[in-house]
Amino acid sequence: MKMKLFKLIIMTALSSLTMQSFAQNPLESLRNMFASETVSMQCDYETELNGTLVVGHSDVVVQNSMYSMQGNGLEVYCNGKTMWTIDESSYEVVIEPCSAQDMDYLANPVLLLIDIDKLFRQSSRRNLVNGKVEYVFDAVADSGVTKAILVLKSDGTVDRGTFILEDGNEFTVQVTSMKKTEEKPASFFSPQRKFGSDWVVTDLR
Repeated sequence: MKMKLFKLIIMTALSSLTMQSFAQNPLESLRNMFASETVSMQCDYETELNGTLVVGHSDVVVQNSMYSMQGNGLEVYCNGKTMWTIDESSYEVVIEPCSAQDMDYLANPVLLLIDIDKLFRQSSRRNLVNGKVEYVFDAVADSGVTKAILVLKSDGTVDRGTFILEDGNEFTVQVTSMKKTEEKPASFFSPQRKFGSDWVVTDLR
C-alpha cells in the first residue's frame, strides 16, 4: 500500500507540472521544454485513505522520459526503461518496466507529459482573487486520473492542484517550488546501490 500510494503521489505531482505548462499553451512548447530542459519541483501533498489523513513532501526531478523522486522514506527512479521503487526502511525494492510502449500512466507518469493533449480537455476556467485562475480538466482517455482542478498564479506557476483518481481517491498537491535546473547524467535516474541478500527484491521485468 505504501509503494502504491507513493506512485500515485508521483503521478499527481508530475500531473501538476504538466497541467501548468498545458494551461500556458501552446502544447508544442510543453513537449519542447521537457525534451530539452531538466525541471525540479518540490511539493506538499495530502490525501485521505480509509478515513486516515496522509500528508507528505516530495522532491521531483524530470528530464526527458527520466525522473527521480524522494519523499517520506521512499525513493523512485526511472531511467526511461526501468523503474525502481525503494523502501529503505523495510529493505524492499520493486523493479518494473517503464517504457513508452507500455503506455501505463500509473507506472510511468512522465508519459502524461507526452500525451497531455490526448488525455485531458479543459472544461472550465474562472478567475479567483489575487490574480489566480482556476482551471478544470476532464479526462478524455484512460490515465488513472479522471479530473484535475488547478489553481495557477498570475505568473503562470502552479499554486495547488486537486486530482480525482479512478478509484475515488482525491489528492491535493501544493507546489512550493518549480524551476529549470542543470542537466543531470543518465546515472542520476538509476539507483546507485547494490541490493544484497538482506533486501526483498521484486523484479517484474
